[in-house]
Amino acid sequence: MANGYAGKILKVNLTKKEISVIDTAKYAEFGGGVGMGAAIFWDIAVVPGDWDMQDAFDPRNVISLMTGPLAATGVPGAGRTSVCAIASETYPTPLFHRTSFGGRFATMLKLAGWDGVVVHGKAAAPVWINIINDKVVIEDGSKLWGLDTYEAQDQITSAVSGRTRFGQQWQEIGNEYTTLMPQIVCIGPVGESMTKVAALIHGSGVSARTGGFGGVFGSKNLKAISVIGTGGVQVADPAGLVDTRLWHTRNFPKITLAQPGASACMTCLNNDRRRNSYYGGEAMCADEYWYMGKQEPGSFSSRDPEALMRGASIAIKWGICSWATKFGGAITLPVPDAPKAYKGMVPMEPGIGWYIKYLYEIGELGPGKKIDSYPLPMDQWDTLKFRETFCDAIARRIGIGADLANGYLEAAEKWGRLEEDMNNGTIRLPAWGASWHHTLPGVDWAYSYIMMSGDPVWHGFFGLTGGGGFGGPATYTAEELVNMMAKKVIPFDNDPIIFSNTWKGDEAFKTGIYSPYKAKMFAWARRFAGFYNESMSFCEMLLPVFMGSGPGNLAGPSPELEYRYYKAVTGSKESFADTMETGRKIWNMERAIRVMAGRHRDQEKFAPFMHMPGATFPISGPKPVYLNGKWSFESHNDLYLDREGVEQFKTNFYKLEGWDTKTGWPTKKTLEKLGMKNVADLMKSKGKLGA
Repeated sequence: MANGYAGKILKVNLTKKEISVIDTAKYAEFGGGVGMGAAIFWDIAVVPGDWDMQDAFDPRNVISLMTGPLAATGVPGAGRTSVCAIASETYPTPLFHRTSFGGRFATMLKLAGWDGVVVHGKAAAPVWINIINDKVVIEDGSKLWGLDTYEAQDQITSAVSGRTRFGQQWQEIGNEYTTLMPQIVCIGPVGESMTKVAALIHGSGVSARTGGFGGVFGSKNLKAISVIGTGGVQVADPAGLVDTRLWHTRNFPKITLAQPGASACMTCLNNDRRRNSYYGGEAMCADEYWYMGKQEPGSFSSRDPEALMRGASIAIKWGICSWATKFGGAITLPVPDAPKAYKGMVPMEPGIGWYIKYLYEIGELGPGKKIDSYPLPMDQWDTLKFRETFCDAIARRIGIGADLANGYLEAAEKWGRLEEDMNNGTIRLPAWGASWHHTLPGVDWAYSYIMMSGDPVWHGFFGLTGGGGFGGPATYTAEELVNMMAKKVIPFDNDPIIFSNTWKGDEAFKTGIYSPYKAKMFAWARRFAGFYNESMSFCEMLLPVFMGSGPGNLAGPSPELEYRYYKAVTGSKESFADTMETGRKIWNMERAIRVMAGRHRDQEKFAPFMHMPGATFPISGPKPVYLNGKWSFESHNDLYLDREGVEQFKTNFYKLEGWDTKTGWPTKKTLEKLGMKNVADLMKSKGKLGA
């Protein structure tokens, strides 16, 4: 293959020590990234029918690290690596989940001639996978086991490329030469011990944080995957690619939150990495704000910014998931009607680090208490020393660390706190045990939690507010905004009511957040994100950008920009609507996997706090509302969800997608229309096909 594809996918069976090749063309209909990863998972893990997918640490779990066709082509922001497998972090059962990470790994994988790496089975002893162009070796990893992620990568770099000085010294690889270092994805001690709060770490801080996939690596005795390549990637229309990039950069400059001298992921324009990119970038927000210490309320910073970065290094070296274990959040704000536990001030992402402090303050947790805190020095909770002890206790499963290693909700359940603290709103995990993020008032984000396996991490519609998303002065009317957006959302275009956020009274069911209109908005978001962000692997922190900055420039470059890049690289003759249908196909493949693992409509429910006053975190500006035939912006800081309304939304959404409204399962008609007859046939044979 060409036109953005390397043409082959690496398949490694660690149990049998087998290395083989999958022809990329076999899965091209799913685009790339998560699309291909899900389809490969179906074929290798679901079709054989020999396991129930209820244990993420089973050797039969298949974990894919996939690129998209735009990686290594010079397309800005398209160098992410998509990861998918049965996740250990989800609750109450493991679920098929996906995440991604930036940096340089995807680009290097393509330069080595691979569109992805698929790993299954379990090695008899610790190993790492060494990829040098076409040469792939399963290496002995015994000397790497126990090392932190920086130490492990340093050892692998020395083994692969000696002490080459990145960017300045040439090294020989076969008949080729390069100045590049190997790009490495690895786990730390937290992943080695098969915890459910372990991340995959790439470089000095780029990480796949959600899903507990570091524990999946650990369960396979897989310490790392290293890749270095000297090849290139052909594109269909090089001139069109350059023209599109010039149109992008000249007309739609991206404002970053980066500090001067910050770095970027490979071929991105948005230098939002906070520190040196020696291994690929470092310390994005989830890691930077993992250690909060003594935070200034209402601020995006701690009283000690340098401590934030030292805290990030602790999380990264140990390989811990900085979402699930967070001690505070990127920002803390007053939330109306917040549960008593928060004392009126709620951090954006209160993880298990915050929760144990709360239990300590109410006398439930501590030395010799009902929940014994050994070996954690709770009186030093706000120090970096505590963070080190916290990671060590989890990695070695010492004392309370053994409970924390199983994740937030399993720990709370063991301590007898789960039902009480879920029902009173203290635990703010919207669904499936996934960390609370920008869940409300953006209900399209919230609905992703119950329909998927947790946080979608897709900011696409986040800025569709008065004032650009963070409460600044409005430069357009609500009617201008929705009419501009209505032209963009093919095939649901020219229907601006899908952007209405009415949430009270009958109108919420007719045209608002529980209506068939909102089902269309959510469906568009999932299809677009599934194709362009998760399978073409555009970084959603760069794209999509739907709006400009003022009345004369309301329309941003998306989605035309993503589509232009896609056509220039792949040469595809598909229309934009066709790509959205591929997004729908990917969405249905994910759905089929989850259904085969036991997903049912009855399980797709929010945690209790989402139905209580105080559910919304007031970070975004006022939302557009359609009421009595008129558009306006209204604050939604007091929004919470009606249970009956959510059930009505689910029915509307299932109808729209062509799924059985009683079960939420895809139907034969829907799957066959998408060219997935083989999927429908297997689901039918297992009694999992929608009526």
